[in-house]
Amino acid sequence: MEFRFFCPSCGQKLKAEEEHAGRTVDCPHCGVEFCVPQPEPELPSSPAEPPRDRAFANPNLDGALTCPVCWLRFDTGDIMHIAVHDSLRGDPVLGEDAQQRFLATRFNNAGQALDAMGLPSSEVACPHCRRKLPPSFLGMPHHIISLVGDQSAGKSYFLSVLTKVLPTTLYRDFGVVFQDSDPTGNAPVNDMRKALFGAQKPAQAKLAKTVFEGAMYERLPRQGRMVALPRPFVYTLTPEDKTHEQCALIFYDNAGEHFQPGINIVEQPGAQHVASAAGIIFLFDPFNSPEFRRAIRDTKDPQIEKPVVDQQDIILAEMRARIQVILHLRPGEAISTPVAFVVGKCDVWLQLLNGKPLRNPLHDDKLDLTGVEENSNTVRGLMHRLCPPVVANAEALSTNVMFFAASSFGHTPLKIGPGEYAPDPAKLQPVQVEVPLLWILSQVCPPLIATTATTGSLPST
Repeated sequence: MEFRFFCPSCGQKLKAEEEHAGRTVDCPHCGVEFCVPQPEPELPSSPAEPPRDRAFANPNLDGALTCPVCWLRFDTGDIMHIAVHDSLRGDPVLGEDAQQRFLATRFNNAGQALDAMGLPSSEVACPHCRRKLPPSFLGMPHHIISLVGDQSAGKSYFLSVLTKVLPTTLYRDFGVVFQDSDPTGNAPVNDMRKALFGAQKPAQAKLAKTVFEGAMYERLPRQGRMVALPRPFVYTLTPEDKTHEQCALIFYDNAGEHFQPGINIVEQPGAQHVASAAGIIFLFDPFNSPEFRRAIRDTKDPQIEKPVVDQQDIILAEMRARIQVILHLRPGEAISTPVAFVVGKCDVWLQLLNGKPLRNPLHDDKLDLTGVEENSNTVRGLMHRLCPPVVANAEALSTNVMFFAASSFGHTPLKIGPGEYAPDPAKLQPVQVEVPLLWILSQVCPPLIATTATTGSLPST
């Protein structure tokens, strides 16, 4: 009789006949030699008794996989399945309303795990936080893209605009289809995008501030305690010609407070995704810099009236300190993760470049890396002149930093209330919002992003 088990080395699911138990074999996936285990006896289970967790009590923290929700590591063999039968409700960790998570020991002929009532389970969960993993989690690589910035830097607007303009640019210029991998889980971002681009009046385009414990967060177990973790927003990149493999991107919209000094990263670990990120986008707000504000003091942008927070260099330093702790880096050691330093709201400050045009980084259906670097040098020069500590902290964080100019609105927003600003829906014209991510993708998954070195100019705003 056939039974299923996991390779003790790579965690891949294997099958064998019962008479082969005890034999020494080579794994067909990783080639490691091991002994075929004895088939486990089927134990009677009751709907009132949750399945045994056994190996899931201590998943391999050095495993090959990283959970996109709690960012802890585990192996393929550690993955939990989610029970289907309605009587199997009441997980011992997640509570009585959650479907039970279980270690799969029985499978049907199609290789699907069977729950205690014999129903096939198609959904899997992280063995640490027990949250359902994205449908494509085991089928393709997943790259975390961390969006970081201070309070009111415009992270929610940036993410909403990015998911609006990126599908067009990817398909038009690179033949890559950008798809929503999890419409239910991605609902908060989808709702923000619809509100922003479907608004008729400025007040309707105003997005709510991302706050602790809000709709962008969910409470889950992590390392023995229930904590608030940001929801992952998962999207798939699929090359139209099918010549390259798919991959998935995972975005987060954190509350700005998560990156402030003094936050206990054990009790409030919501920003720890930066240590597992394939790329980091740091959104710099010129209105939160006294030096920048003095340079643009004649602007008609009403945001010039808002109080100055002035701690963006501190946030960069704090992020670096946290990454060093999590990754056990030596003092002074920087990461090599691509960091896109985005100086936002560029429609209000491009005149500070003294008429020097920024090159168009998208040319002939390719990303012009020379243009990206030249633009970076120009923007960095401005930042170095106005805010040198911010530049120093960014470049101390990573050995791979590029500077970008972008604007989520492309125009001066309107004041709609005390301390509240919103774009005019009729004037929305984002500027270069997708370019920082395209640069990151050109390094993280280069087969999907064709690159070149050409010329061109960015239209003035």
